[in-house]
Amino acid sequence: MAKKIWTFVVKEQRHVVELEHGYWSGKRDIVIDGVPFESSSKIYDTGSVHHFNSSGVPCVLRIKSKLITFDYELYVGGTKVKASK
Repeated sequence: MAKKIWTFVVKEQRHVVELEHGYWSGKRDIVIDGVPFESSSKIYDTGSVHHFNSSGVPCVLRIKSKLITFDYELYVGGTKVKASK
């Protein structure tokens, strides 16, 4: 299972996005600022896109399939944020 954490500041407020993603199960748990946002799974996991707002700024979390592995990207206001873990 992959675990990614992104920490960023928007409008002087700190935000934390956490993702746990099961490579083989397709299960994904997304937590935003300590609050569960989504818990789902896919039988055939081809990736997914998740939209939300932080302090009124649009954010996009992308899970991208790369055949056997996955890439994880978070964009806040159109700018890519580097995962801290």
